[in-house]
Amino acid sequence: MRPSLKTFSLLAVPALTTLALTVACGGSSGSSSPAPVATGSASIILTDAPSDQWSAVEVVVTKITLRSKADHAKEVVAFEGATAKINLVDLDSVGELLATAQLPVGTYDALRVTIDPASVNLVKADGTTVPAGQVHVNGASVLVALETDLVVTTTGSNAVQIDFDLGHPLFLVQLPNGDWVLNLQVKHRPNPNGMMGMGQMMFRHRRGTIASVGASSFVLHTDSGNDLTVNVGAGAWFFDADTKTVGSFAGLAAGKNALVSLRMQSDGSLWAVRVWYGVNALPGWTPEGHVVGVDRVNNKLLVSTNASVPRAIAIDADTTFTFRTDQTLGTGTATLADVWVGFKVQVDVKDPLQVPMHAKSVNIQRAVDGGAIKVADATQFTYTHPVAGDRVHAYANPFTWWYLGFPGVTSTSSGAFAAACAGSGDVRVRGVSDLVWNSGTSAWDANNAIFLPVALPKGTISTSYNGGQLGFTFTNSAAATQNITVSLNTTVGMQPAVLEVANQSGVITVTAIPESAWATKLVAPAVTRVAVVPKPDGTYAAYSVVVFSGF
Repeated sequence: MRPSLKTFSLLAVPALTTLALTVACGGSSGSSSPAPVATGSASIILTDAPSDQWSAVEVVVTKITLRSKADHAKEVVAFEGATAKINLVDLDSVGELLATAQLPVGTYDALRVTIDPASVNLVKADGTTVPAGQVHVNGASVLVALETDLVVTTTGSNAVQIDFDLGHPLFLVQLPNGDWVLNLQVKHRPNPNGMMGMGQMMFRHRRGTIASVGASSFVLHTDSGNDLTVNVGAGAWFFDADTKTVGSFAGLAAGKNALVSLRMQSDGSLWAVRVWYGVNALPGWTPEGHVVGVDRVNNKLLVSTNASVPRAIAIDADTTFTFRTDQTLGTGTATLADVWVGFKVQVDVKDPLQVPMHAKSVNIQRAVDGGAIKVADATQFTYTHPVAGDRVHAYANPFTWWYLGFPGVTSTSSGAFAAACAGSGDVRVRGVSDLVWNSGTSAWDANNAIFLPVALPKGTISTSYNGGQLGFTFTNSAAATQNITVSLNTTVGMQPAVLEVANQSGVITVTAIPESAWATKLVAPAVTRVAVVPKPDGTYAAYSVVVFSGF
């Protein structure tokens, strides 16, 4: 089995109508039916955040439940079954509409997500697959407390977002013997905008068969085994895959295959944006994915697919490029110079059955850059890449930076950011940024920067923990011994994650070490892995500390 390493979210959307769930009674012939239970309709949507470490992380979600606030022993099933395999790598900036469900009216304060660990397929960015025998998963189910309650009513809308924190260095820990331990790091991210932003969310295309067709809607039976009611308005676009021509709503019929691009209204209703349909099975492709290669010689984009096999998309002289739909980058092959690996794109192809596909338009949904920060000053900074070279980004207005895991503690000082970018040896400051297109300079500016923990090589504690800090020694990439002092924040809510990974007769256990035991557990010369983040004063703070025993 292999680990699931991505962030994804769940949004629950109670509908505006009142539904009843009748509970049948057995027993005496004189029994009467109880009062119906009022319910609201909910949509389960998965999203995640980008990663430059993995090209595919496929997983099957088997169950999602919500815990009743009034009775913690009661969990209401929102989804149960087996989804089609989802490549979480492709779900940043778009949502995977997993299912719809009827939930009893009430208040829920926690959510549980369960996956099938045997279904997980993990492929690194270099294309190598992690062998199943080298991975140990600590549980395939996780209960996440909601920071704000989900209140399901017969009217109104709610949004609940939880993040599987791939960037957390404890999500996946490599053991001294080369094996990996997966520890689910999950948190609730409150959505202050509620459902107001749902109309702007882009959803991953859903594939399935048409169950029925109404006067202005149809029901799609998805490949996950769920039924979605899709409304059709005047702006919907149809393509008949059998005739390879533009189609129409009238061409839909029960039993036909369909691939549907969706948008959601603030009331939770789903509306068709694009619909591809045909009698024959549609090819396994999706118009959105990550750019995994840019071929400027042959004018092609290599875009990841839901089958984990990248697809070449030909760029023509009339291919238009936009950023978030409404900002134009340019037209034609020359615009490929402004697109690089890691971008999330939505491609509108001229003919989905043509090989190779030719792009009519490319909409960049999310532009990102990241890696080692080579240099920074008060006006700009540079990400350096081993193959692509240096990329310089001016600070956008506004520009914000923070440390991974603490988005509520931010700074807008570019000077402080530049001061924190100093590093030495293998402690090279790393970050990731969302980019925005600057039409005036025709360049990508950095809207933000998030300092990522620098996971240092395995080493030993050289100075035992005392007074909020410890000494750590490791052999760096230059084969030289490097010593650093690492501070550990003892403030509740700001403490680093400190774990002990123990091997007892082949049984691996992972135990959290409380702050009260740091002085007895973090002692020289324990074999340790440390992840640190830089501080503007030139020192390093621990993001995580993992101590190994029994290896």
